[in-house]
Amino acid sequence: MISDIVDYYRDLIRLGEDSSAMRQPGTLVLPAFNDVFTARINGVYKKNKLRAMEVQEWPGVICQPYVFGKGTVDWTNADELKGKVDALLKEKRGAGLNVTRIARIYDGACIYLLKPDRLRYWLRSIALRDADETLAEMNEQGF
Repeated sequence: MISDIVDYYRDLIRLGEDSSAMRQPGTLVLPAFNDVFTARINGVYKKNKLRAMEVQEWPGVICQPYVFGKGTVDWTNADELKGKVDALLKEKRGAGLNVTRIARIYDGACIYLLKPDRLRYWLRSIALRDADETLAEMNEQGF
């Protein structure tokens, strides 16, 4: 996690949109993100382990699905979701303000993380935060 600070956050703070964390795609670090995210969740849910499934990408968006146990994800007609996903995650407010959202969708044994495709959203340090927030939400829902 310290390497995230050294490798990315210093430049992100200094350079903003011009930093490598904002220019590089997150697909480069998805395996490491998934390892941290699933390890954290599986530290609590030990019997029915969470597994990362095949990622779905649209321009500017990554959807990383996870499933507890042996479930599967059906991506039939996934291209039809692109417009809805864009509207959900991105909002323009006025001339100078853009809002970017991150979504977690819970569907039975599946969890879907929908985020922008930039590397900063898929770092290992972010995986820890996402896992903690996911565990808190699951606890609130009674799981």
